[in-house]
Amino acid sequence: MAPSSPSYGARIIDIRRGKVENTILDDMRQQLRPQDGQEKSMPTLLLYDEVGLQLFEDITYLEEYYLTNAEINVLESYGDQIAQRIQPGSLVIELGSGNLRKVNILLQAIEKAEKDVDYLALDLSYSELQRTLLAVPKGTYKHVQCYGLHGTYDDGLEWLKRTENRAKPKCILSLGSSIGNFSRQDAAAFLGRFAEVMGLGDSMLMGIDGCQQKDKVYQAYNDREGKTHEFIRNGLTHANKLFGREVFNQQDWEIIGQYDEIEARHQAFYSPVKNISFDGINFKAGEMVRVEESYKYSSDQRRQLWERAGLVERAVFSDTSGDYRK
Repeated sequence: MAPSSPSYGARIIDIRRGKVENTILDDMRQQLRPQDGQEKSMPTLLLYDEVGLQLFEDITYLEEYYLTNAEINVLESYGDQIAQRIQPGSLVIELGSGNLRKVNILLQAIEKAEKDVDYLALDLSYSELQRTLLAVPKGTYKHVQCYGLHGTYDDGLEWLKRTENRAKPKCILSLGSSIGNFSRQDAAAFLGRFAEVMGLGDSMLMGIDGCQQKDKVYQAYNDREGKTHEFIRNGLTHANKLFGREVFNQQDWEIIGQYDEIEARHQAFYSPVKNISFDGINFKAGEMVRVEESYKYSSDQRRQLWERAGLVERAVFSDTSGDYRK
């Protein structure tokens, strides 16, 4: 499919191999019918439709959501050093780009270093890619060319495997501690798949949240304004659209956030206020249906992650609190 160009914006390249909506619906049906008595869950991608992405952007501006300011602090403090580690001629691919507010700090550092690179924002929402890339008017950068990749993480990985892309130097970005949305085992497997397409001299810049303070983490995902719970609740609205009918009545469900100190993770759940059944799926009142988890990494856990993924830690950049690292 030919790339499209929004007015005054960057090209958006469609790399999708199938409909994301169908994948989410299939995953949801499977996860709501777990085997061997395992817990019911729903795919986290359910949260990131167009409305969800905009709600999440609002969350990043909340006082309680410390992750964004911590990451901005790191990029402002070490952007020049990070830029020096990126090879000229690189493909700089950001996994799940969203708002360009943070990565622009790094792009400015690359521009200052006069390194010619292609920045590629990967996101599953075309409208969000269009909206965010329009914030980079033509002429903003001389050395950085900006593009959008419309697709999922898996689509992005397959795109990188293409012969013409595999041969180019690469820097893979994962900001916002999004790796925390995977279990520790799945996170290592996910990173390992991207490590396989990296060559000598390639790099990966990974945002990792090291804060394991129960109250601070809990408040970040259960803010006073209720914006995060609104974001989670929108997942039910998205689910209804995918099913093509209302199977989740909002009044029948509450949103619950919990911090698990043993596993060092925050989890978000849907919980029915009464017994509910549809399509042969039965929910008991008070049952917890997990939709999101956010793992926090100590230094030892971070090193274990790299080892299991087949990666080598070359540098660590921390915010002033020491909790957030890249």
